[in-house]
Amino acid sequence: MSYIDYLEWRFRNLNEGLSFLLAILSLAVAFVGPHYLRYGVIVGVLIPIITATTAIVPHEIAHRQSARNYGCASRFTLSFKGFLATLLINLISGLTGFGFLVFVSGYTGIFCRFGIMTKDVEGKTAFAGPLTNLVIAILSLLSLLFIPISNIYLLYLLAEIFTFNSYVAFFNLIPLPPLDGQKVLRWNSAIWGVALIFALILTFVPYYVL
Repeated sequence: MSYIDYLEWRFRNLNEGLSFLLAILSLAVAFVGPHYLRYGVIVGVLIPIITATTAIVPHEIAHRQSARNYGCASRFTLSFKGFLATLLINLISGLTGFGFLVFVSGYTGIFCRFGIMTKDVEGKTAFAGPLTNLVIAILSLLSLLFIPISNIYLLYLLAEIFTFNSYVAFFNLIPLPPLDGQKVLRWNSAIWGVALIFALILTFVPYYVL
């Protein structure tokens, strides 16, 4: 066993709580750049951590609980190579201000009885993740309507949660392995198409409207 394989094995066997924390870190570093840190700890550190948490944890828990509802065992698992790639790409994006966000740090492992997962169960379980991100994005957007303009930090937090969750939903609905989109498309092309268009609108339209 090579050292990389050993680290992969160690990461796969971390407890779920620590796996979530490391996954959040791999996304949050995208916001730790000079253009963020100059505004202080709240904008440069706390809000990125909260934002990344809302995008990752509910998404993966939705996968997990959906799978468990169908009688499958499930837990969030971290990948060393995926974590390292996510961390480095997002860190470079954050420091330079160029590039894009990625998340391949981990996945929700699903183990069904006799190792059999139907297309229906696979698709619904996959769709639960990005659907959760879309719901969080919409709730954040609606919440902005009720926050006074003087509460600048809360407004910024909600705007970041909206933006981040919209992007995570869109990114995950791309129909390429190992993303959720491939499984959702295979299960129900109509639901996949509507969800992808909706996520696309939420992700990109506000930049042209505002």
